Amino acid sequence: MPENEKRLQFLVKLLSMTNTSKHELARIMGVSAQNIFTYFQRDDMKLSYAQEIASRLGYTLTFSLEGDKKKAADILQGLDEILRDGQLGRLAFLQVALKLNGIERKDLAQKLELFYTGVNRWFKVDDIAISYLFRIAEIYGLKLGISVKKTGKAKAEVTELL
Repeated sequence: MPENEKRLQFLVKLLSMTNTSKHELARIMGVSAQNIFTYFQRDDMKLSYAQEIASRLGYTLTFSLEGDKKKAADILQGLDEILRDGQLGRLAFLQVALKLNGIERKDLAQKLELFYTGVNRWFKVDDIAISYLFRIAEIYGLKLGISVKKTGKAKAEVTELL
């Protein structure tokens, strides 16, 4: 990945939108500044932590993985199936993307050079490292969408962060 396309660039943009420094973010999150700086230096964190950061800044952070050939109706149908199965969670967007693109978890694990149980664990704990989302998008030619919406506004404008 080119240096100007860092995985946590969307958080840098969110901090800029909210005029929040990394030191201030550490105070808001109740962690040391070193902790926050380490995330940005590693350029990775859990999806749940990124969403918690956005939430504490007054925003909702959502992710999507989309293929060029899939229509909104297909996405909604896939989501409906997951809802019927009672599987809606933080990774619902990933479940829908895998289903719509015919990607089996065992194949995903193989392409990511992971154990199948590791991929299944993502869904069991309903969390994933953001770096894996970027890798999945790259491997399968999908577009990773990251958007933010101001919390509490009925018709808030959604800002695309990626």
